Amino acid sequence: MRIAILGGTFDPIHNGHLAAAQSVAETFQVDEFHFVPAFAPPHKPAPGLTSPFHRFAMVALATISIEQFRTSTIEVDALEKRYTVETLEAMKKSFPDAELLCVIGTDMYQEMESWREYRRLFELAHLVVVNRPGFPFREDVAPFQILREKKRVTLPVKTGVSYLPFIEQPISSTEIRDDRRRGANVSRRLPPLVWSYIEKHKLYS
Repeated sequence: MRIAILGGTFDPIHNGHLAAAQSVAETFQVDEFHFVPAFAPPHKPAPGLTSPFHRFAMVALATISIEQFRTSTIEVDALEKRYTVETLEAMKKSFPDAELLCVIGTDMYQEMESWREYRRLFELAHLVVVNRPGFPFREDVAPFQILREKKRVTLPVKTGVSYLPFIEQPISSTEIRDDRRRGANVSRRLPPLVWSYIEKHKLYS
């Protein structure tokens, strides 16, 4: 069994997240793709962060119609800040026979040395790095392979990281929140159920 994991604040989850997840799922032929909303982000302060329960609900609504997608409560249930290494260790215990893929953007990959026990991450999971515009891929962190085109691949035996430059996530949750507060229409950047939820609960207005 192969499980991909994408963590984040998802404030809110948007079409860019879903497009990247679908590309990773297809490229690596994953059986399940788990979205893991954070209770609180461990690497940076987030003033004004939306309630984790709202963010979890939006992720659940965004992923409910896609068979491979799951919404994990593993960090929200902790009711405290959780580090990626802790989440991956917990996932290993829950799915001891699964291959784990940890999906991150090039923006986060640039800061890998600042992550708690970051070298342990490469023991727990294969890292899949997707392109975030403006953040070049670092080649000095760990052994890697660059996938130049979208095609199905198997996990390399001796390589800890795969970089997928053809996957871009140009949509930003921060821009969505800012545009929403300015009164702009952000619905096209969001799954319809997420937009309805935001409207219903008057989020980011």
